[in-house]
Formats: sequence, structure tokens, C-alpha cells
Amino acid sequence: MNKLLIVFALFFSAFSFAADTPYQLINKVGNDLFSDIKAVNKDGKADSTLMKNIVRSRLMPHIDVKFVSFKLLGKHIKGLQRTDAIEFIDAVDSYLVTTYANALLQYKGQDVLFEELPVSGDSNFATVKVVIKENSGPDIDMHFKFRQNNDGSWKVYDMVAEGISLLSAKQKEITTRISEVGLAQVTSELKSKV
Repeated sequence: MNKLLIVFALFFSAFSFAADTPYQLINKVGNDLFSDIKAVNKDGKADSTLMKNIVRSRLMPHIDVKFVSFKLLGKHIKGLQRTDAIEFIDAVDSYLVTTYANALLQYKGQDVLFEELPVSGDSNFATVKVVIKENSGPDIDMHFKFRQNNDGSWKVYDMVAEGISLLSAKQKEITTRISEVGLAQVTSELKSKV
């Protein structure tokens, strides 16, 4: 009986480990996300609140919002008060939900292909290529950048679309804006874009 339990446990632990690779994670999350979007956006008229709910439930648990927030702060992270950090992270989270929801409202049922790229066994970073097949026009290439957390889970921290890192582009904008008007104002501006 104990041998059967050990074999059973080993099988499921191996399955759990295999399911946690960045490629398998984005494949599952992406398929669920686009399936939900297809269901609510059949005629191209999905409600933005409904889309935000889908993004919040399907996508955001797999985004490393804290890491993204700290990268966006750049040099302004020095001397940051805990309450200011929490408020900024919350604003970034809301901003990302709105940004992704608005982008996904444009999805009209195109085929989405996920391509596994090689990952070094000792690296905490990985990339998965995603190709959105367009019927009329060139395909859209995106690369999702993953970071492995201390608990072994993988989360997305950046998306590179057509060679442009969204994190890098936004970081330049945010750090410049914080230098000009301060963190409290930038946090308020991010919240107002919701």
C-alpha cells in the first residue's frame, strides 16, 4: 500500500513540476483567457468591465506586479516608504488590468500559437514566444518574459511586442514623470487611467 502511495505521489509531483514551466503556464493561461474572451466578444462588442474581470481572474495572478512596480520605480525606489510602495503597487495593478483589458478588446478570434524557447536549467528567467496569426496582414510576434520566484513559480514581468519592451518603455516614462511631479502624483495618474 505504501509503495502505491509513493508511486502516486511521485507521478503527481512530476506532473506538477512539468505543468509549472513558463511554456506550459502560458499555454494553459492563454488558452483559458482567449476562450473566455471569445465567449464574451463574439460580435466584437464586449463590455470593458467584463473584460477587466476576465483579465483580473485569468491573467493577473500570473503577472509579477510587485517586481514590475519596483522596476518601474527605477532609481526612485531608494527611500521609498512602505505605504507609498503599497499604494504604487496597487495603482500599477489597476493600470495593468485596464491596459490589458483594452488591448484584449481588440482580439477577434485570431489563432494564437505559443512557442517554447530554450531555457537554461540554472536561470531564473525565461521567454515564451507568442504569435497571433492575422488573416489579413502580417502576424504579430510577442515575447513574454518570465521570472521564477523563490517558491519556484513562474510569473510574467514583461512583454516584448515587435521588438519593444513594454516594461522598459514604461519605466522611462514613469521615472521621468516621478522626477518631474513626484511619486504621489504619478500614483494618482495611474489610478485615474482605470
